[in-house]
Amino acid sequence: MVSWSARGAQALAACAVVLTAALAAADSPPVGARSIEPEHLEEGWNLPAPPLPAEVLEGTAFQRTVRIRRSDGQLASEAWLKAQLQALEVVADGRATPCEKSGAEFRCSWTAPTAGKVQVTLRARTATGVREGPPLAVTVHANVRLKVSADMVDYGAVTGGCGLQQHCKPIDFTGSQQLRGGQKLAVSRPTAQPDGNPGWPELLVHVRAGPGSPLVPIAHGAPAVLVDYAADKPLEVCFAAPRCAPVPAKPATALLLQPIGKGLVEADRAAKVVLLAAVTGNPLWQCYLPWILAIAGVVLALFIAVGVLKPHKFPPSAMLFVGAQEAQLARDGGRPLYSAPGGRRGFYRSATCTFDGSGMTVRKGAGGAVVLHAEGRDIRIEQRTQVEVKERQRWRVLPPEEKILQRGVVHRVGKAFHFRVD
Repeated sequence: MVSWSARGAQALAACAVVLTAALAAADSPPVGARSIEPEHLEEGWNLPAPPLPAEVLEGTAFQRTVRIRRSDGQLASEAWLKAQLQALEVVADGRATPCEKSGAEFRCSWTAPTAGKVQVTLRARTATGVREGPPLAVTVHANVRLKVSADMVDYGAVTGGCGLQQHCKPIDFTGSQQLRGGQKLAVSRPTAQPDGNPGWPELLVHVRAGPGSPLVPIAHGAPAVLVDYAADKPLEVCFAAPRCAPVPAKPATALLLQPIGKGLVEADRAAKVVLLAAVTGNPLWQCYLPWILAIAGVVLALFIAVGVLKPHKFPPSAMLFVGAQEAQLARDGGRPLYSAPGGRRGFYRSATCTFDGSGMTVRKGAGGAVVLHAEGRDIRIEQRTQVEVKERQRWRVLPPEEKILQRGVVHRVGKAFHFRVD
């Protein structure tokens, strides 16, 4: 801040003070210092806004050199400054930082406070009072620099096909700079590993914000995912080996953690963690067990379906008439052929109707005289005793090669019984 005192009415009327921002080349200001030349201070002490950027990183130190020129453009002498200005200050949200007077110039220093927004002004103290320039709104961003207590995390023995949350360990960010809750972190698995190996793309890696939180997958070589750092919950990384993928000689992968924010792009702000484990592979039969079970299930389903659907059944309209004499067939009311013992199809068994020697229908086919078999839309006759058919009022011996039963025709089995299927 610039201050000035009265040395006489004529001197006050003739001179006005101006602040300029320019580095003091002749006096070799410190490295990084920048000279500021504000406009001339008119009567009423109209100071310029502070010579600072509108966005800065938390904790960043700034040093500015200010030289004073009189209204006639001449550099003010040390004696003139001593008479006109008592002090120059940088004020941020009510906290003043005095500038150091060095000969005919002022060296002003200011350090950005905690992340947030702050109002910064220049204040001049003179013999007649205090004057402040226009405020500058400065946005202060978090100056995060990540550091992990251990750059390698060993998960010990891990079996292929383990659960996604079975092997999870926290990442300790002790020693990180200005890392607070709510800070966004970008987590990725770069393809380039620290030891030059290609890594293990099939490895399943997830992060979560503490136990019970949702898992966020981190794919090998994919874009980074964003997670919110929580001060009260550890950031955990979960290591899960795939069930049947070939295990490399070094089953390790590198994890890159980068803070996200304004001006946080430097590589040295990131932290790299290598995940290690002794992975045990699975036997081949375990690897292919799901396929084996699936194929076995399909085969079993086909076996059952064929056993149920393939066997033939008798036509629903087929009626069976049986009698000791041919004349009894006309008096027999008949019954559906499928109602005879064995007349319904079973599992891998077509429908059958077996006659014993007396003309009774029995379930067991062993020892039967004649067996009728369902065969598609036809009925096949199996002769175990001579069978005759009546054609044109004459009986004809049914030859063995004649397999298809004639519907509506009377059949005679020896002298024992007669039957007809309509």
